[in-house]
Amino acid sequence: MDEKYGNLIPNGKLLDSKPRTILFDATKCIGCRQCVHACKDWNDHPRTTPYELSSTNWITMEPPLLEGLSLIWARNSCMHCEFPMCAAVCPVEAITKYEEGPVVITQAVCIGCDYCVYACPWGVISKDAITQKVNKCTMCSDRISENKNPPFCVRACPVEALDFGFHEDILVKAQKRAKEINGYLYGDREAGGTQLLYVLKEKREEYGIRPVGPEKYPKHTIPVGLMIRDLFTLRCGFKGKIRAFYLAIIHPKRLLYRYGPWQKAA
Repeated sequence: MDEKYGNLIPNGKLLDSKPRTILFDATKCIGCRQCVHACKDWNDHPRTTPYELSSTNWITMEPPLLEGLSLIWARNSCMHCEFPMCAAVCPVEAITKYEEGPVVITQAVCIGCDYCVYACPWGVISKDAITQKVNKCTMCSDRISENKNPPFCVRACPVEALDFGFHEDILVKAQKRAKEINGYLYGDREAGGTQLLYVLKEKREEYGIRPVGPEKYPKHTIPVGLMIRDLFTLRCGFKGKIRAFYLAIIHPKRLLYRYGPWQKAA
């Protein structure tokens, strides 16, 4: 994995190193939001509004309408990128890409700097107003580590609009399904590829899905002022500052990625 990412992204192993992928078939989805509530239940989150992403609501179904009021539905959650930008910009290695697929934020390490929030091209990372730490879907990494497949959202879907399995198998299923409906895939190329594949039939814009290019590590949008401020202040705490400084020394490529895009733009 280090050879693949060039030390730009922290990586690890949960179980057997075999990549898994979630499949979302938009043509089967009925917008019931059973997946949304199942996610909350498994992660012991309060029943806050299911219509917007938050630190306690990791999946939304778009558009944000009541069941039965839309003809098409799309899932909005972490895509678990093959080359996660959030992990690349995190100054304290709070985000890990696991070989089995999940991209996970370690709460004990997060310093709430918000870099990942700005870096995510899908805008699916949220900050907790109380803890000041960020959070998002984990692809039920705890279940994967114990070989309890599938993720709870997949298990809860009553119409089999969600599927889960080894990446190669899910990709074949997705391609076959897209061909059957004269549709197409989303997530297989975006941002270098992801571990959440969509089967879509209508135009992407009709689902409200973001346009993300195929390039790995696309240019992030972390405000320049915020990064400069963090160089000279203790906004995220003394321990976080020391850890970030140490990691910048041993992993200079991360520093170059974090500050490189706006320097080139200037």
